[in-house]
Amino acid sequence: MKKLIYLSFTVLMTSCGSESNEVLESVVEDEKDSLAQDHLDHIDHLTVPEDSKFNDLANFVAGVEGQPGSSLISLEAKSSWQSYKTTMDGLWKKTNEKLPIMRKWSSSEMGGANEGGGTLFYPFSGPDFLHADVFFPDYENIVMIGLEPIGTYPDMMKKSTDGKDQVYLNGVRKSMHMILGKSFFRTIAMANDFNGEVDGTLPVLMQFMNRTGHNVLYQERVGVTADGKLTTEIDDLPDSTYFGNRYYFERKGSDKLRTLTYFAVNLQNLPYSSRGGLVAKGLKTRKDFVAYLNSINMKSTYLKSASYLMHRPTFSIIRNVILDNCEYVLQDDSGIPIKFFDENKWDLTYYGHFQHPISLFAERQQEDLKAAYKGEGVKDLPFGIGYQYMKGVSNLMKAKRK
Repeated sequence: MKKLIYLSFTVLMTSCGSESNEVLESVVEDEKDSLAQDHLDHIDHLTVPEDSKFNDLANFVAGVEGQPGSSLISLEAKSSWQSYKTTMDGLWKKTNEKLPIMRKWSSSEMGGANEGGGTLFYPFSGPDFLHADVFFPDYENIVMIGLEPIGTYPDMMKKSTDGKDQVYLNGVRKSMHMILGKSFFRTIAMANDFNGEVDGTLPVLMQFMNRTGHNVLYQERVGVTADGKLTTEIDDLPDSTYFGNRYYFERKGSDKLRTLTYFAVNLQNLPYSSRGGLVAKGLKTRKDFVAYLNSINMKSTYLKSASYLMHRPTFSIIRNVILDNCEYVLQDDSGIPIKFFDENKWDLTYYGHFQHPISLFAERQQEDLKAAYKGEGVKDLPFGIGYQYMKGVSNLMKAKRK
């Protein structure tokens, strides 16, 4: 069965901010001439195949019983999966109680951002589809970027034959505890979690899609060409290409097709080596990926538990890509420092409470943000989120371009 999906990308190129570096400026200038030749409302017509195996896997790793005829129905009868299902139901209990509160807040406070849908950019996300969907439920396209690879698509029947299915499920269960218990992932921990039988973020991403009421229709490999275009014709692309995975999904009961594109990319200006063993080139030498990001029509950006990376000059490229392109930014204090939001260009709304970062990031204190939270007009935040994940001590800030 195939569906025809129409993905509309209106490319917005704006002049760089005062801190844009030469690399980003050259990318913008190189792209202007070619973009001027294209109609700004370029529409790609993609024939999207459906394969039920993807939704079967999403159900399986989410601990949700599949539909009759599921390719994994026989594995659901095993005591190991039944035990896994019970654990997942327990882990999701508190989250399921919290989600209606968060959705109600989003409906009230993010209505303008969500009106008309669009493309959501979620850098430093890991596999956190959960919060992207909660705050931006009507967006047709989501682009998520983490350091962790998506990993390989698991053959659960073979894993069962080899006696490794329970090991795989135990790996998924371990990785879910942090995000559901504390609302954030730890990069170093994920490097370890996704370095065994579970070799990437795929099962976590699929679990979030499933448990938030979506069907996963298809997954495909994509690559970014030298001129910043996204393509599925990847066989002849060089090894230096940034490859990602694109998911097609829809909310249960709806026929509105949506896409999520996930890349494992270092967003620092320069190359990066982590204590977890991750090594990646930086954006300063990757004009291809910068051009891609500038082309996706990112209506909104969401930033949560982002390690205060964009407080550093070494993350100026990605910071400026966001500030130059977005209409809205929703973030906690670990995102972009408020000093970079020009008051002549942005309206800022503060929610919740802010005194200081957690002790691990104590040096990232923002006195100007602290002062803003002592002023008038700070609005309530009825849930906990981010590093300070307890209700009453969390914060979010909404930036709306004037």
